[in-house]
Amino acid sequence: MEYMKEEDFSVWYHKVLEEAGIVDLRYPVKGMVIYRKWGLYIIRQMQRFLEKMLEDAGHEPCQFPVLISEEVLGKETEHIAGFEEQVFWVTHAGKNPLERRLALRPTSETPMYESFALWIRSHTDLPLKVHQSVAVYRYETKHTRPLIRGREFLWNEGHAAHATEEGAAGNVEDIKRIYGSLISELLCLPYVIDKRPDWDKFPGAEATYAFDTLMPDGKTLQIATAHNLGQNFSKVFGIQYETADGKKEYAWQSSYGPSFGRLLAALISIHGDEKGLVLPPELAPIQAVVIPILFKKTEQENKEILDYVKAVEEKLISVGIRVTSDCGNQHPGEKYYHWEMLGVPLRIEVGPRDLKAGKVTVARRDTRSKSEMPFDELVNLAKLFDEISGSMRKKAEEKFKSGLYKAGNLNEVNSLLGKGIVSTGWCEGKECAGKIEETASILSIGGSQAACCVCGKQGREIRAAKTY
Repeated sequence: MEYMKEEDFSVWYHKVLEEAGIVDLRYPVKGMVIYRKWGLYIIRQMQRFLEKMLEDAGHEPCQFPVLISEEVLGKETEHIAGFEEQVFWVTHAGKNPLERRLALRPTSETPMYESFALWIRSHTDLPLKVHQSVAVYRYETKHTRPLIRGREFLWNEGHAAHATEEGAAGNVEDIKRIYGSLISELLCLPYVIDKRPDWDKFPGAEATYAFDTLMPDGKTLQIATAHNLGQNFSKVFGIQYETADGKKEYAWQSSYGPSFGRLLAALISIHGDEKGLVLPPELAPIQAVVIPILFKKTEQENKEILDYVKAVEEKLISVGIRVTSDCGNQHPGEKYYHWEMLGVPLRIEVGPRDLKAGKVTVARRDTRSKSEMPFDELVNLAKLFDEISGSMRKKAEEKFKSGLYKAGNLNEVNSLLGKGIVSTGWCEGKECAGKIEETASILSIGGSQAACCVCGKQGREIRAAKTY
C-alpha cells in the first residue's frame, strides 16, 4: 500500500478499509456500510469483552425492538428536541399509511424507561441495570465518514436505575472503569475523559462524560460516553419505587454507550502504518500466519518443509492460537504484503535452515523485528502477545501525549488546532465561548483557574480541539 497516514490521512484510511476488507462502502444508501469478515470479527471481540464486564458488574442482557412510537419518543421534551433533526420515521406499511408514525431507534432511553416503570416497584428491585448490543439510526446531516460518522452504527448501550443519587453517580464511575479497560487493555488505545460543557450534554442529562482519543490528523474522536441522568427521565416516565418505610421515590438514572464503529476506526487509525493494519493480538482474527520458504530443490525437500509448516500450525492450534498457513504459489514477498496489510501480529517463516535447526523465524508486525525460536518454545507465544500489546499501548500513549498542548491566547490556540488537544483558559462568558468555538470545540471545563484566552479575565481551564 505504502501510503503515509500523516501526509494524507483520509486517503490512507479509505485504502486500509478497502484493502484489508474491513467494510464495503458501496452499499447504495448513504451513510451505511457492509461490515466484512475482518472488521466484524474485531467488533465482535470488543462486544464479547465488554458484555462480559458489564454482566460481571450486574447488568442484565436484553434486546429491545428497533421501532419506537412517536408518543413514547416525545415524552421527554428536551431529549426529543436533541434528536428531532436526526430521527428516521416509518410512516407506511406497504401502501397503507400508519395511524401514528414510528421512529427507528436513535437511542433507547425512552422505550426502555417505559418498561422500567413497569418493572420497578420496590427498593428491592434496585439497582436495575441492563445493556444491549444493537444498531441505532440517526440521519446524520454532516459529511459522512465510514465507521466515524454514519446513519447506522453498531454500539452497546447500558441503562441503570438506582435508589439514590450516590448510586447513580457510583455507577457512572464503574462504567468509566469498564470502558477504560475496553479501550486501554483490549484496544491498547490512549484516551481522556472530558466532562462536556452544559450546551454539549446528552439531551436530558445532568452531566455527560466523553471518552476522547486523538486521531493522526490532530482531530479528536469521541469513542464512548456516560451520562448521569439524575431524575429527569424517571419523573417523566413515572419510574418510582417504594422505600423500606413505605414512601414513594423517583429513581436516579444513568445511561452509557461506546460506538463499536468509532472504536474500530480509532484502532485502525492510531496503530496502523504505511503497510496497513497493526492489530493487538487479542483482537486479531488471525494471530499468526505460517509461511513456507520453498526453493527449487527436490520435491522431497519441499514436502519436508510443508510437513514442518503443518506441525508448526498444529502446535499453535493446540495452545489456542488463531493461526493459518499460506502455502499458495505466490512469491513470499507477496504473501508478506498481504498479511502485513491485514495486521496479523506474527509471521512465522519456515525455510530449509529452520527445518534443519528445529526452529522457526518469527517476525513481529508491530516492530517489524525478527528472531529465531525453537519449535518447542512455540507454546510460549502468549507471552510474546502480551509484550506486543504492551509495546503498542506504550507507543500509542507516547504519540497521544505529544499531541497535548497549552496555549495562553486565542492566536496560540488557533495555531495549535489540528495538531492535538489544547489546554487554555475561558472566562465562562458566552461571547468568549463563541469566539473559541468558531474554530474549535470545547471538550471540557476543568476546575483549575486560568486566564481566558480571548479576554484575559480570570476563568477556568478548558480543553479544546478540532473534532469529528
